[in-house]
Amino acid sequence: MKRLLFSGLLAAATLTLTAADSPYGVCAHLNRMPPEEMKQELAGIARTGIGFVRTDLDWSQVEPEPGKWNFTRWDALVGEAGRQGVKVLPILGGELPAHGKPPFRNLERWLNYVERCVSRYKGRIDCYEVINEADCDRPWGEKPDPANYAALLQATYRTIKKADPRARVLFTGVSDFGRPMEFVEGVFRAGAGDSFDVMNFHPYQWRNVPESQLPLRIRDLKALMKKYGIDKPVWITEIGNSSAPDRFLLARETVPPALKKLGFSPERDTVGVIADDRTLFHTGRIDDYLPEWKRRRQLTFDELRTVPVADCPILALPGREGFPASQIGAVAEYVRRGGTLILPGGFPFYFDFRESETPGLFRTVQIDGQLLPQLHLGQEAFWLKPGVPRTTAATEAGEEFPGLVLTHRPGMRFLNGANLKGNDRLIPIAYGVNGNYRMPIAALYRLDSNLRGNIIVAVDAAGTDSVTEKEQAQLLPREYLLALSEGVQKVFNYRFRAGEWNRGREAHFGIVRRDFSDKPAQKAYAALIRNCPPGSSRPEITSYGNIRQARWSRPDGVEVTALWTVHGIQTFQPEGGIPYRVETWDGAPQLPGKGPLRVTPSILYLIGTGRQYHAPSM
Repeated sequence: MKRLLFSGLLAAATLTLTAADSPYGVCAHLNRMPPEEMKQELAGIARTGIGFVRTDLDWSQVEPEPGKWNFTRWDALVGEAGRQGVKVLPILGGELPAHGKPPFRNLERWLNYVERCVSRYKGRIDCYEVINEADCDRPWGEKPDPANYAALLQATYRTIKKADPRARVLFTGVSDFGRPMEFVEGVFRAGAGDSFDVMNFHPYQWRNVPESQLPLRIRDLKALMKKYGIDKPVWITEIGNSSAPDRFLLARETVPPALKKLGFSPERDTVGVIADDRTLFHTGRIDDYLPEWKRRRQLTFDELRTVPVADCPILALPGREGFPASQIGAVAEYVRRGGTLILPGGFPFYFDFRESETPGLFRTVQIDGQLLPQLHLGQEAFWLKPGVPRTTAATEAGEEFPGLVLTHRPGMRFLNGANLKGNDRLIPIAYGVNGNYRMPIAALYRLDSNLRGNIIVAVDAAGTDSVTEKEQAQLLPREYLLALSEGVQKVFNYRFRAGEWNRGREAHFGIVRRDFSDKPAQKAYAALIRNCPPGSSRPEITSYGNIRQARWSRPDGVEVTALWTVHGIQTFQPEGGIPYRVETWDGAPQLPGKGPLRVTPSILYLIGTGRQYHAPSM
C-alpha cells in the first residue's frame, strides 16, 4: 500500500496558463462539412469546454480555379466559431489546388492566397499554421526538402505580418513518421528560425504509454531549438489515440489455432504478460486476440528470467514494434528453456526503447533486425530487400492450417527462415500473396536447436496501434498533463468527431461518434478542463514507481491533484484523514470514506488537497 505526498504549491515556482488563451484544442475538418453539421460539431466542442479548433483553410476550396474566390464556407465557419466562443487555428494550404502544388514552385499564387485569407479574417483569427506535416510527401506531391519549406515559411511569415502584424505564425506540425527532427533541423539550418512565432509538432505515442516517451520528445525538441538560439513557445497541434474496433485482426485469426496446434488449452495453461515498472514496458490487454485465455500472470523482466516454464508456458509481448533491447536476454532465455512466445503485431523488436540520461524516460531508436538472430527470427520488406512487393493482393492459409478462415488486409511485412538453426522449422500460418511472391505474414517457429521453445508471430501492423474506448479516455488527460507539465502552451487532440467510414484506425480518432454521441474520451476531456481550467498553474508531475501524481492550482486558488498508474491497479492510504473531495476520470463524485483509494490508469482528481502526507518509500 502506497502513501503519497500532497504538498502545497508555491506560486512563485509555477507557470500560469492565461485564462484568455485556453491551452485546450481539438482538430476538426469543419469547412468540409454541411453547414448544420459544422454548427453541431462546434456546439459540441464548446460544450466540452475546448477553447481552440484547428481546421483546414483549404486553398482548393477558397480558390478552386485561378482568380475565382469563394469564402462562403469559411465565412460561415468563422462566424459560428465566434458565436460559440471557440477560437480558430487555420492550417494554411490544407488541400492544395492543382494550380498551387507544390506551393514553393507557385510562390506568387501562394502568397496571394495567404494575403487574402489573413486580411479577410484580421481581428477574428490571430494564428496560422503554415502547412500540415510539411515533412511528409502529401503536401508537396514529391519528396519534402527542408530548404524548400524554409523558403516558403520565410516568405509566408513576411506576408502574414504585413497583413496582420499581431497574428502568430506556427511552424508546420511535423509528423511522427520518419525522422521529423532531422527535417526541423534542416529548416533551422536553412535560416528560418526567425520566421515563425510558435514551434509545433505531432508526437503521437502509438501504443507506447505516454509517460515513457512524451516528456522526452518535448525536451528533445526544446534542446534542438536552443541549439539554434530559438526561444519560442511550443504547441502540439495533433496528438491522440484511435479506438478502431479491428484490433489485432491477424493475431485473432492465427494465434489461437497455433496455440491449439501446440497442445495448449485456455482452461489449463497460463499466459504471462509483461508488466515492468523499470522499463515502463507492459503487454497490456490480450483480449483482442486471446479472449478465452483468462489464466494470466504478470511478470517483470527479472521474474521472466527465472519463472518455471511449466508454471507459465506462454508469454505474450505487446503488439508494437518497439522493445527495450537491454531485456532481449530475458526473452531469449525463456524461449531457450522451452517457453512459447507470442508476438502479435508488426515487425518484432524493430525499435529499441533505450533509456535516456533521465531515468524513466526512453528514446525510440530504429535497430531493424539486429535482435532477431537471438530468437532465430527473420523478416523482409520492400525497404529491406529488393523484389519484395509493397503490398499484397491476397491472404492464404498455411499448408499445416487447412481451412483457416482469414480476412485479407493488404500488408507489407513478411517473415522468413534466414536465421533458423539446427532442426528449427518455420511453419506458415498465413501467407501474403502478390503475383509470384508468397511469403508468411503469420508463422509458428518451432525451435529445436540451442532454443527449445516456440514463437508465434503475426506481422500485420494494422490495428496494433489502436486502443479501446476506455483506454482512449485514460490516455487523453494523461497526455495533456504530461505535455503541459513540460511547458507546452497548447495541445490539440486529433480529432473531435470520428468519421467512422470504415473499421480502420483513421476513422476512429474522434472523442465523439459520428452521430455526435459521446465516447468516454469526451467525458475525460471535459473533466480535465473543469479541474484544470485556463489560468491554472503549470502541473508538476512526480513519479512514485508505477504511480504518477500531477499537482496544480486553479485560478480560484483551489489545489488539485491528479493520480493515476502507468498500468494496473495500486492503492494508497493518506495519513491523517482526507481533507479533499474526489472525482473520477469523468468528473463523477466519489466519496473517499476512510479506506484506501484505488488508483488505476484512469485519473482520479483530488480537489482541495492542502495537507502534507508522507511520500512512499520506494
